[in-house]
Amino acid sequence: MALDVNVTVGPWPTDDHPAWTPADVRAHLDRHGLDAALVRHSRAVLYDPVAGNRALREALAGDERLLPAYVLGPLDCGEFGPPEDLPARLAAEGVRAVWLYPRSHTWSPDGPEAAGLVEALRAARLPVFVEQDEMSWSEVDRLAEAAPELDIVVCGVGYRTLRQLIAVLERRPRVHVDLSYLASQHGLELLAGRYGAGRVLLGTGAPVRDDAAPMFLLAHAALGERERAAVAGGNARRILSSGTAGVAGPRPEGRAFPRADDVLDAHAHIGAWPGTWLPQQEVDELVAAMDRAGTRQAVVSHLLGVWADPIAGNEQAVAAAQRHPGRVYVYLVADPHRPQDESVLDRQLGLPGVVGIKVHPHTHECALDDRRYDWIWRLAQRHDVAVLGHAFADTWHSDPRLFGNVAARHPELRLLVGHSGATVTGFRRTIEVCRAHPNVYAEICGSWMTGGWLRRMVDALGADRIVHGTDACLIDQRYGLGRVLGADLTGRERALILAGNARRLLNIPCSSGGD
Repeated sequence: MALDVNVTVGPWPTDDHPAWTPADVRAHLDRHGLDAALVRHSRAVLYDPVAGNRALREALAGDERLLPAYVLGPLDCGEFGPPEDLPARLAAEGVRAVWLYPRSHTWSPDGPEAAGLVEALRAARLPVFVEQDEMSWSEVDRLAEAAPELDIVVCGVGYRTLRQLIAVLERRPRVHVDLSYLASQHGLELLAGRYGAGRVLLGTGAPVRDDAAPMFLLAHAALGERERAAVAGGNARRILSSGTAGVAGPRPEGRAFPRADDVLDAHAHIGAWPGTWLPQQEVDELVAAMDRAGTRQAVVSHLLGVWADPIAGNEQAVAAAQRHPGRVYVYLVADPHRPQDESVLDRQLGLPGVVGIKVHPHTHECALDDRRYDWIWRLAQRHDVAVLGHAFADTWHSDPRLFGNVAARHPELRLLVGHSGATVTGFRRTIEVCRAHPNVYAEICGSWMTGGWLRRMVDALGADRIVHGTDACLIDQRYGLGRVLGADLTGRERALILAGNARRLLNIPCSSGGD
């Protein structure tokens, strides 16, 4: 069977993501050819676990495809009833797993308030699910030590804590992760190679995270069929064994992802990242990842240039493009504090494969609309190249609205808002800025973009203002491509976003896809 272990039903206080009903979850299962889903209620996450768990029971009553997961917390106050009765009550109510939200609900998972809960969980022998940003890896490690018989599934692990994740997986054989955002490039294959496929479960995080991205990743993973089947549902069936036996009937076929004949990744990298370990940093590994995902070409900036040394990083990026002509192109990193680099950049902008400039206001600690960038804007206009800028909403240096200030002063300059501002607030502000300035474009890589938000951006701006990027080698290309292919787009809209717009803005011809 195939099972999504990470789905939420119920309302949200904003329109950041849709409010799913059980009918929406069933449609999600049918869309992706899944048998069942493990479901919690938003009311239990956002308001009150007791009321939310009750609402979940009422919503899922009688639906064998939707398996209930309760949200729990400390038991000493009595809100969940007598602690000694909890395991039997969970069994009687058909609960298949437990979610914990210690950070959001303001308790410590290894504090004295959690002791009774841990004992009850050990008695119930139900798997425990937690979002990575709700517990530190040290707290996960201590919980696994305190309750070694429990399966613990950490969801949405991202790419920034791979060092800690590996250390915990090495020590704790019953700690698992889900696919909702196992973001490190080649991360799924890395974990399957080290530990076997039994440590990863299919979870989408829908509707908060994009449901198509992890499905596309799994479909294009370098795994054998038995490994793929284990991730898709075998592992979940094993740890949820008491609750999946009743799930029966023919599996829905699901809809295939549309074919993408031309994909240009307009936001990629090579190199290392100081805050985490990147499993694949070299250009040859990037090109292999492109081949797995079905990406024809990518434009990279070198992370050495972003973090420390633009001149050396740019030289390495140019060498990488020369190694893979027609597949890899280059943004030269420009540091606003280094106008002395202008003559070198001026020369490099004439080299084959160099198609634009990258600025990173965060690492260079200079707000995007600061006048110290003026020499960079003039250089870009002189060479008629676009500039990709890192953007992150509500930061003093990279908020999308700063792109609007630059665009107003330089209306002929082509600006790409990297990550579309990275957050839902950033998406809204990117739309606002692009509407006001026809020379600004939305680049859509990042952790919180979804197919639903992509559809909203197309409705607001038109597909010709949106550019596909993935943030490889930090983030696996298959997440970014999967969310575009899974979005509710027409064939024309998809073609513009995946390659057509970037080709026009960056003057990149369509190659045959080979080196």
